[in-house]
Amino acid sequence: MDPNLDTYNSSQTQRWYGELKGLTVAEKKIFDDLGDKLKNGKVLDIGIGGGRTTRELIDKCREYIGIDYSSLFVEQCRQKFPKANIELIDARDLSSLGKDQFDLVNFSFNGIDYVNAEDRNKIFKEIHNVLQPGGVFFFSTHNRSHAMFNKTPWMNKEKTFFYNLKTFCRFAPYIFKKFIHRNKELSTKDYSLIIDHAHNYSLVTFYTEPTYLREQLHLTGFTEIKLFDKNGDERKNEKLDDWIYATALKSSS
Repeated sequence: MDPNLDTYNSSQTQRWYGELKGLTVAEKKIFDDLGDKLKNGKVLDIGIGGGRTTRELIDKCREYIGIDYSSLFVEQCRQKFPKANIELIDARDLSSLGKDQFDLVNFSFNGIDYVNAEDRNKIFKEIHNVLQPGGVFFFSTHNRSHAMFNKTPWMNKEKTFFYNLKTFCRFAPYIFKKFIHRNKELSTKDYSLIIDHAHNYSLVTFYTEPTYLREQLHLTGFTEIKLFDKNGDERKNEKLDDWIYATALKSSS
Protein backbone atom coordinates (compact mmCIF):
# COMPACT_ATOMS: atom_id res chain seq x y z
CA MET A 1 0.00 0.00 0.00
CA ASP A 2 1.34 3.41 -1.03
CA PRO A 3 -0.56 6.38 0.47
CA ASN A 4 1.23 8.80 -1.85
CA LEU A 5 0.07 6.86 -4.90
CA ASP A 6 -3.46 6.87 -3.47
CA THR A 7 -3.26 10.66 -3.35
CA TYR A 8 -2.01 10.87 -6.93
CA ASN A 9 -4.86 8.63 -8.05
CA SER A 10 -7.53 10.76 -6.37
CA SER A 11 -9.86 12.64 -8.68
CA GLN A 12 -8.87 16.01 -7.17
CA THR A 13 -5.14 15.44 -7.72
CA GLN A 14 -5.68 14.01 -11.20
CA ARG A 15 -7.64 17.11 -12.14
CA TRP A 16 -5.07 19.49 -10.60
CA TYR A 17 -2.15 17.99 -12.51
CA GLY A 18 -4.25 17.66 -15.64
CA GLU A 19 -4.78 21.42 -15.69
CA LEU A 20 -1.14 22.28 -14.94
CA LYS A 21 0.65 23.85 -17.92
CA GLY A 22 3.96 25.48 -18.77
CA LEU A 23 7.54 25.19 -17.57
CA THR A 24 8.86 26.88 -14.46
CA VAL A 25 11.38 29.69 -14.95
CA ALA A 26 14.23 27.41 -13.89
CA GLU A 27 13.11 24.56 -16.16
CA LYS A 28 12.90 26.83 -19.19
CA LYS A 29 16.35 28.30 -18.59
CA ILE A 30 18.03 24.97 -17.89
CA PHE A 31 16.40 23.24 -20.86
CA ASP A 32 17.58 26.14 -23.03
CA ASP A 33 21.09 25.78 -21.61
CA LEU A 34 21.08 22.05 -22.41
CA GLY A 35 20.77 22.99 -26.08
CA ASP A 36 21.83 20.15 -28.37
CA LYS A 37 21.64 17.63 -25.52
CA LEU A 38 17.87 18.12 -25.64
CA LYS A 39 17.38 18.85 -29.34
CA ASN A 40 19.33 15.86 -30.64
CA GLY A 41 18.79 13.55 -27.69
CA LYS A 42 16.70 10.67 -26.48
CA VAL A 43 14.77 11.91 -23.43
CA LEU A 44 13.23 10.01 -20.54
CA ASP A 45 10.63 12.10 -18.72
CA ILE A 46 9.77 10.61 -15.29
CA GLY A 47 6.68 11.41 -13.26
CA ILE A 48 4.80 13.10 -16.10
CA GLY A 49 1.55 13.49 -14.16
CA GLY A 50 -1.02 15.18 -16.38
CA GLY A 51 1.49 15.83 -19.16
CA ARG A 52 2.85 19.26 -18.28
CA THR A 53 6.40 18.43 -19.39
CA THR A 54 5.25 16.05 -22.13
CA ARG A 55 3.62 18.98 -23.91
CA GLU A 56 6.80 21.02 -23.65
CA LEU A 57 9.41 18.37 -24.49
CA ILE A 58 7.87 16.03 -27.03
CA ASP A 59 8.65 18.22 -30.04
CA LYS A 60 11.98 19.49 -28.72
CA CYS A 61 13.91 16.22 -28.72
CA ARG A 62 14.81 13.45 -31.15
CA GLU A 63 12.99 10.74 -29.17
CA TYR A 64 10.71 11.04 -26.14
CA ILE A 65 9.51 8.51 -23.57
CA GLY A 66 7.26 9.63 -20.72
CA ILE A 67 6.58 7.44 -17.69
CA ASP A 68 4.54 7.55 -14.49
CA TYR A 69 3.67 5.05 -11.78
CA SER A 70 0.02 6.11 -11.71
CA SER A 71 -1.98 4.18 -14.29
CA LEU A 72 -4.58 6.98 -14.27
CA PHE A 73 -1.97 9.59 -15.22
CA VAL A 74 -0.64 7.29 -17.94
CA GLU A 75 -4.11 6.86 -19.41
CA GLN A 76 -4.75 10.60 -19.18
CA CYS A 77 -1.52 11.39 -21.08
CA ARG A 78 -2.10 8.71 -23.70
CA GLN A 79 -5.42 10.37 -24.47
CA LYS A 80 -3.87 13.85 -24.60
CA PHE A 81 -0.81 12.81 -26.63
CA PRO A 82 -1.79 9.78 -28.75
CA LYS A 83 1.46 9.87 -30.74
CA ALA A 84 3.70 9.99 -27.66
CA ASN A 85 5.41 6.98 -26.12
CA ILE A 86 3.84 6.92 -22.64
CA GLU A 87 4.51 3.95 -20.35
CA LEU A 88 3.40 2.75 -16.91
CA ILE A 89 6.78 2.37 -15.17
CA ASP A 90 7.90 2.96 -11.59
CA ALA A 91 11.17 4.92 -11.34
CA ARG A 92 12.39 2.43 -8.72
CA ASP A 93 12.75 -0.14 -11.50
CA LEU A 94 13.77 1.12 -14.95
CA SER A 95 15.23 -2.20 -16.09
CA SER A 96 12.68 -2.52 -18.91
CA LEU A 97 14.23 0.55 -20.57
CA GLY A 98 17.70 -0.96 -20.92
CA LYS A 99 21.15 0.36 -20.02
CA ASP A 100 22.92 3.46 -21.39
CA GLN A 101 19.88 4.54 -23.40
CA PHE A 102 19.14 8.22 -22.71
CA ASP A 103 20.89 11.51 -23.30
CA LEU A 104 18.68 13.31 -20.78
CA VAL A 105 16.52 12.12 -17.88
CA ASN A 106 14.07 14.64 -16.44
CA PHE A 107 12.24 14.15 -13.13
CA SER A 108 10.32 17.35 -12.51
CA PHE A 109 8.12 18.97 -9.87
CA ASN A 110 9.91 17.26 -6.96
CA GLY A 111 8.49 13.90 -8.00
CA ILE A 112 11.53 12.13 -6.58
CA ASP A 113 10.50 13.34 -3.10
CA TYR A 114 7.51 11.02 -2.72
CA VAL A 115 9.38 7.86 -1.77
CA ASN A 116 11.42 6.94 1.30
CA ALA A 117 15.21 7.29 1.59
CA GLU A 118 15.95 3.72 0.49
CA ASP A 119 13.80 4.01 -2.62
CA ARG A 120 15.22 7.45 -3.39
CA ASN A 121 18.72 5.96 -3.53
CA LYS A 122 17.37 3.19 -5.71
CA ILE A 123 15.90 5.74 -8.13
CA PHE A 124 19.23 7.59 -8.37
CA LYS A 125 20.94 4.30 -9.28
CA GLU A 126 18.27 3.35 -11.81
CA ILE A 127 18.54 6.73 -13.52
CA HIS A 128 22.34 6.53 -13.60
CA ASN A 129 22.03 3.10 -15.21
CA VAL A 130 19.71 4.17 -18.05
CA LEU A 131 21.69 7.32 -18.90
CA GLN A 132 24.30 7.16 -21.64
CA PRO A 133 27.84 8.13 -20.60
CA GLY A 134 27.85 11.91 -20.78
CA GLY A 135 24.06 12.01 -20.25
CA VAL A 136 22.41 14.56 -17.96
CA PHE A 137 19.99 14.04 -15.08
CA PHE A 138 17.81 17.09 -14.35
CA PHE A 139 15.37 17.19 -11.43
CA SER A 140 13.98 19.25 -8.58
CA THR A 141 13.69 18.45 -4.88
CA HIS A 142 12.58 20.06 -1.60
CA ASN A 143 15.16 21.94 0.47
CA ARG A 144 15.17 21.25 4.22
CA SER A 145 17.59 24.14 4.80
CA HIS A 146 15.08 26.74 3.63
CA ALA A 147 13.53 29.06 6.22
CA MET A 148 9.97 27.87 5.46
CA PHE A 149 10.76 24.17 6.02
CA ASN A 150 7.97 22.53 8.05
CA LYS A 151 6.34 25.90 8.71
CA THR A 152 2.61 26.40 8.26
CA PRO A 153 2.08 28.17 4.90
CA TRP A 154 0.07 30.98 6.51
CA MET A 155 3.10 32.08 8.56
CA ASN A 156 5.05 33.36 5.56
CA LYS A 157 6.64 36.69 6.52
CA GLU A 158 7.15 37.57 2.86
CA LYS A 159 3.37 37.64 2.30
CA THR A 160 0.74 40.12 3.47
CA PHE A 161 -1.52 39.54 6.47
CA PHE A 162 -4.55 39.08 4.22
CA TYR A 163 -2.72 36.61 1.97
CA ASN A 164 -1.75 34.54 5.01
CA LEU A 165 -5.29 34.74 6.39
CA LYS A 166 -6.69 33.48 3.10
CA THR A 167 -4.11 30.67 3.10
CA PHE A 168 -5.08 29.70 6.66
CA CYS A 169 -8.76 29.51 5.72
CA ARG A 170 -7.86 27.27 2.78
CA PHE A 171 -5.74 24.74 4.70
CA ALA A 172 -7.19 24.81 8.22
CA PRO A 173 -9.83 22.11 7.53
CA TYR A 174 -7.07 19.65 6.55
CA ILE A 175 -4.25 20.26 9.02
CA PHE A 176 -5.57 17.54 11.35
CA LYS A 177 -4.20 15.03 8.81
CA LYS A 178 -0.66 16.03 9.76
CA PHE A 179 -1.28 15.16 13.39
CA ILE A 180 -3.20 11.96 12.70
CA HIS A 181 -0.42 10.61 10.47
CA ARG A 182 2.61 12.10 12.26
CA ASN A 183 3.92 8.57 12.90
CA LYS A 184 4.87 8.53 9.22
CA GLU A 185 7.24 11.46 9.71
CA LEU A 186 10.97 11.00 10.23
CA SER A 187 13.95 13.29 10.75
CA THR A 188 17.66 12.50 10.53
CA LYS A 189 20.75 14.69 10.35
CA ASP A 190 20.63 14.57 6.53
CA TYR A 191 16.96 14.57 5.56
CA SER A 192 13.37 14.61 6.78
CA LEU A 193 10.13 12.96 5.74
CA ILE A 194 7.20 15.19 6.65
CA ILE A 195 3.55 15.69 5.83
CA ASP A 196 3.52 19.22 4.47
CA HIS A 197 0.55 21.15 3.08
CA ALA A 198 0.84 19.76 -0.46
CA HIS A 199 -2.50 18.46 -1.69
CA ASN A 200 -4.14 19.28 1.62
CA TYR A 201 -1.68 17.44 3.87
CA SER A 202 -2.07 14.13 2.06
CA LEU A 203 1.52 13.40 0.94
CA VAL A 204 4.60 12.24 2.84
CA THR A 205 7.38 14.38 1.38
CA PHE A 206 11.16 13.96 1.42
CA TYR A 207 13.20 17.09 2.22
CA THR A 208 16.93 16.94 1.62
CA GLU A 209 19.96 18.94 2.74
CA PRO A 210 21.97 20.42 -0.17
CA THR A 211 25.25 18.93 1.09
CA TYR A 212 23.64 15.52 1.51
CA LEU A 213 22.11 15.77 -1.96
CA ARG A 214 25.52 16.40 -3.51
CA GLU A 215 26.95 13.45 -1.57
CA GLN A 216 24.16 11.13 -2.70
CA LEU A 217 24.61 12.01 -6.33
CA HIS A 218 28.40 11.70 -6.09
CA LEU A 219 28.18 8.28 -4.42
CA THR A 220 25.81 7.10 -7.16
CA GLY A 221 28.45 7.97 -9.74
CA PHE A 222 27.29 11.36 -10.97
CA THR A 223 29.74 14.18 -11.61
CA GLU A 224 29.54 17.93 -12.39
CA ILE A 225 26.71 18.35 -9.89
CA LYS A 226 25.12 21.81 -10.05
CA LEU A 227 22.33 23.25 -7.89
CA PHE A 228 20.08 26.10 -9.03
CA ASP A 229 17.49 28.46 -7.58
CA LYS A 230 14.00 29.04 -8.97
CA ASN A 231 15.38 31.50 -11.53
CA GLY A 232 17.73 28.85 -12.90
CA ASP A 233 20.83 30.56 -11.51
CA GLU A 234 23.52 28.30 -10.08
CA ARG A 235 23.87 28.81 -6.34
CA LYS A 236 25.89 27.72 -3.35
CA ASN A 237 24.10 25.66 -0.73
CA GLU A 238 23.05 28.59 1.48
CA LYS A 239 21.53 30.61 -1.39
CA LEU A 240 19.00 28.01 -2.53
CA ASP A 241 15.21 28.35 -2.49
CA ASP A 242 12.60 26.02 -1.01
CA TRP A 243 12.86 24.04 -4.25
CA ILE A 244 16.31 22.98 -5.43
CA TYR A 245 16.84 22.42 -9.14
CA ALA A 246 19.78 20.14 -9.91
CA THR A 247 21.73 18.78 -12.85
CA ALA A 248 24.24 15.96 -12.72
CA LEU A 249 26.29 14.23 -15.38
CA LYS A 250 26.98 10.54 -15.87
CA SER A 251 30.71 10.31 -16.37
CA SER A 252 31.82 9.37 -19.88
CA SER A 253 34.94 7.61 -18.56
